[in-house]
Amino acid sequence: MNPKATNLDPNLRQAYDRVMGTATPQPTVSTAPHPSGDSAKPQTQVVTAKKRGGLSLVLIAIAVVLFFIIYTVIWAMFFKLKLPFLPF
Repeated sequence: MNPKATNLDPNLRQAYDRVMGTATPQPTVSTAPHPSGDSAKPQTQVVTAKKRGGLSLVLIAIAVVLFFIIYTVIWAMFFKLKLPFLPF
């Protein structure tokens, strides 16, 4: 965050000062007249969430299934179980 930015929210500036232990210069209040209230609309900012790799979820699921298959085969070999789909 740039502490010299003058368009910060006062709450954000206060939190920054509290966390960083610094006192940033406060912006000066403009005494210029504002346009009529009819044209002033509150600004909104839309933040969209990024979809994080759907492929990684598929890879994790495949890895978990393979782990349990290999785990089962190892224990079947250890206890010498006769399973019809295993050649030993």
